[in-house]
Amino acid sequence: MLMEASFPFSLSAANQQPCYRGGPATLVCKAVIDETHDSKTFVFEDSQSRSFDFKPGQYISFKFEIEGKLCPRAYSICSTPTRPHNVQITVKRVPGGLVSNWLNDHMRPRMSVEIADIAGRFNYFDIPSRKPLLLSGGSGVTPVMSMLQYITDVVDQVDVEFVHFARTPKDIIFRDQLEFIARRFSNIKVHMVVGETGEETCFRGRMGTISASLMQSLVPDLPQREIFMCGPEGFMKAARAMAAEVPIRAVYEESFGERIPIEEPDKLGGEVYFSLSGKHGTCAPGETILEAALNSGIWIESSCHQGVCGSCKVKLTQGMVDMQDLGGLPACERSEGFVLACCSRPMGSVSIDA
Repeated sequence: MLMEASFPFSLSAANQQPCYRGGPATLVCKAVIDETHDSKTFVFEDSQSRSFDFKPGQYISFKFEIEGKLCPRAYSICSTPTRPHNVQITVKRVPGGLVSNWLNDHMRPRMSVEIADIAGRFNYFDIPSRKPLLLSGGSGVTPVMSMLQYITDVVDQVDVEFVHFARTPKDIIFRDQLEFIARRFSNIKVHMVVGETGEETCFRGRMGTISASLMQSLVPDLPQREIFMCGPEGFMKAARAMAAEVPIRAVYEESFGERIPIEEPDKLGGEVYFSLSGKHGTCAPGETILEAALNSGIWIESSCHQGVCGSCKVKLTQGMVDMQDLGGLPACERSEGFVLACCSRPMGSVSIDA
């Protein structure tokens, strides 16, 4: 005999919970989880107890304050919107990285942080695929892990190949989860590749670096795949070269890494006039318009800090800048006078609508 179950809450009531749908908010750290020897996952809840509405693969624009200085950074969400009561990011230490090291050393449960928004065009909802190849290097695993968890949570029978590159087995973020998913879901194949095995003698993955020949041996139907890839810029350059050798159906990418070094920074710098705010700032040689704005108390939305996402777009109304971007500004907007504040350095005095 079937009996009606009694639950302490109703689904209809849960669905009526207020929902965060974008914009500034305060997040509270709920937990800190050790992932590897140099990376941690930070679990955040909304201070207003709202659930989160985001797309798997998107990132959060944080506004960290460290030693009295505003430090905006973007981190991809590694959790899935099917579990909307929190958002999670995983941060790997970077040599000399101000924010990444601060988070790993100081972030604790009950501490709060400010965010500007959750956004990103690199996501599984806006770019659906029936044969996705989720490709990542190092901490670039986070947005594709969000996609993978969404696919498994909704039991989507899409044919997934997941390939992750790390320096050694101990550097593989989410290794236990990936191995579990590979055992549990027959439609998902997980490949882990390392440069060296280190101290581990029983590693069952592959050794090597990303190349067309290695990828084709791991994924025989590679040309039929749509690649979603993310990683540090060195990895991304090699991944792009691989994709150029093989007639891939489509390639989508996210890249949050180090800035491109600027040659001859001594030729750059100058006064910056922020016309909408009525304030003046100064860019020292090598400094960006974004840095000048923050030093002048002017907030410009920003995320990737290397000219990829386009969130820091501003109008240049006077003067010239040296802009070293990675494709975050369409040609039509360039022609209209827009620049990306995070990667633009004044070549003399300039005026900006900000």
